[in-house]
Amino acid sequence: MKKIKPHKFPKKILARITRISAYSFVLVIMTFLGLYGGMYLDKITNMAPNFTFLGLIIGVIIGFKGFIQEAISERRGQS
Repeated sequence: MKKIKPHKFPKKILARITRISAYSFVLVIMTFLGLYGGMYLDKITNMAPNFTFLGLIIGVIIGFKGFIQEAISERRGQS
């Protein structure tokens, strides 16, 4: 029986995939931090959905900011 060699990806591609995965993780973390920070402020101020919504929007914006910057730097590197 023949042994099948596993396919090895170039290090450059693996580095790009790792970087994109890390920014995806940061996007999720920043969204949850914004959400829970807003919930905490709502609990303190008794203004139920206001800060929760604001924190969620700010968390998503901050998370996407890094993701978009990475996409722009990736495009500049390829051209």
